[in-house]
Amino acid sequence: MNKDLTAPGGGEVRRYLDRAEVLHSTVAQLRKDLALSPDELASPEVGDGAFEQLRSEVLGHLEVWQVRLPAAFSRAINRVDLTERMVAEAMARGGLSELAGLIVQRCLLKVLLRKRFAADG
Repeated sequence: MNKDLTAPGGGEVRRYLDRAEVLHSTVAQLRKDLALSPDELASPEVGDGAFEQLRSEVLGHLEVWQVRLPAAFSRAINRVDLTERMVAEAMARGGLSELAGLIVQRCLLKVLLRKRFAADG
């Protein structure tokens, strides 16, 4: 298994956000999975702060959805393809902030896997 694509703590995959095409694709994946428009989820600058900027934006949406739109919250979790266990562990570790980071990591991982298999095909 390619350890660069595993994400137990997410640190290994986060470094790929310093590539413009990966960051752009990850933002597009987040928008698709979370049903957000470009106005609702901005694309951060390429670099070390990209992950935290995306996490912060996703966190803002999660906070609103959890209180006002629980169906949207559940739909986002399902579309990002997180298991109940993953959600429960993230919430136990760091609450919504941790969950927001997990969502960003999962969308980034989708992008990296898609690129990897496209290169192999």
